[in-house]
Amino acid sequence: MLYSQSCSRLPVCLDVWVSGFSISGHSELMAYTEIEQRVAGLEDEGSKSLLIGGCTNCIAQCDQILSIISQENFTDDSKGSSSIGAHVRHILDRFHCFFAGLAGASMDYDARKRDPEIEQNVEAEAEAAMFALGSVARRIERLHSLPFCSELIGVKESALSSSPAVEINSTLERELMGLIAHSIHHLAIIAMLARSFGHHLDSDFGKAPSTIVYERA
Repeated sequence: MLYSQSCSRLPVCLDVWVSGFSISGHSELMAYTEIEQRVAGLEDEGSKSLLIGGCTNCIAQCDQILSIISQENFTDDSKGSSSIGAHVRHILDRFHCFFAGLAGASMDYDARKRDPEIEQNVEAEAEAAMFALGSVARRIERLHSLPFCSELIGVKESALSSSPAVEINSTLERELMGLIAHSIHHLAIIAMLARSFGHHLDSDFGKAPSTIVYERA
């Protein structure tokens, strides 16, 4: 569940809506039961498939870039940004952290490998980026056979460089959604860089699903 059993009484200082009634000012919300039930209702096979599909789509876009980009353009960081290779590596790093913590239900997103081979080698003879991409794609596909549950998982990541990492509770579904949003952000930058090198990409490449839906409406 999104909220633990120990959080049944939370002070709230914002306007909120519960069961259609507005509660303003400082108050204590006594019942999260209905909200928990609504959240649990989203954690079904349909949502699971959509989230896995979203991750797969992000990796497919990375694969598309690797299939058309040259080694020179892949490592070029002269555009005032990190190279396309660095962005691809960063996307895969976060997926690696997710899968590394899956068995123990504890993800540490600061424990990234930052493997320079992935961001520097895209040509067939090296294959570092392609190998890493294929590995992540296969692990995403295997998520279909993993039974998702509503149990909380631990997530660790730095919020400030001057402070210890923050440790919070999350769910598998929320982390998959985070992987999608994070990947799309970097894919948007990759698209901008690739087009600056003269590559023609689909107009939806690197766009958030909601943006695509809005533009087609």
